Amino acid sequence: MIPSSPRRTWLFLGASMLLYFAPDLLLPAAWLHGAFYPRLSDAYQSLLVLAGFAYGPAICRALVVRELGAGPQHAAVSRALATLSGPPLVLVDHTQPFILTAGLLPRHCQVFVSSALVARLSPIGLRFLLARAAAHASLRQRLAALLPVLVLTTLPDDFSVPSTWFILCAALLLWLPLHWLLELDADRQAARRVGEDSSAALLEVLVTTASPLDRYLPHPPLLWRLRALEHRRPR
Repeated sequence: MIPSSPRRTWLFLGASMLLYFAPDLLLPAAWLHGAFYPRLSDAYQSLLVLAGFAYGPAICRALVVRELGAGPQHAAVSRALATLSGPPLVLVDHTQPFILTAGLLPRHCQVFVSSALVARLSPIGLRFLLARAAAHASLRQRLAALLPVLVLTTLPDDFSVPSTWFILCAALLLWLPLHWLLELDADRQAARRVGEDSSAALLEVLVTTASPLDRYLPHPPLLWRLRALEHRRPR
């Protein structure tokens, strides 16, 4: 989901809630207490997750209030993309800095970036950011984004049972190394395209996109990311 107008945001949230609770609203009460309902519910929610990823570009486009097709930010993006290959890019006119790679299959992915973020970056920083976004459109990156959501969707939801917490913690501990590995791989792929200035570009991107929430997000340590750039594979 990308930032949008209040009206479109509320419409999206309302439609999502209706889809999520549709079985509880439409199915007979006897079915809701059946032995197979939890499995059917997990299957339904998993299909919703798959559909959300598959139709992610269309959902994001519906949330875009204004797409920029001209102007200084569009020119900067065009110059950066002249030496890069990747999924189609949508430049969104928005005051908040954000970038998102949406989609499930690589050939259907799209990148959404805000004009505010483009305006804050130098040419080398913008190239690195767009190269990382293109790296996130690979199949292994899309699966790495999808699988944790599917796992959390099907995990037991009775948190009064200690085993639920154990399963949740075990799943998170298994996911974190995979997440770090793929984030470092995205850094390396971007560095291969940007070249010798990739370390400075990464630092610029991190400073530009810094948020108070970053301390709570499971990003790889900065030192690891800088070392990954130094050990990038040759072109």
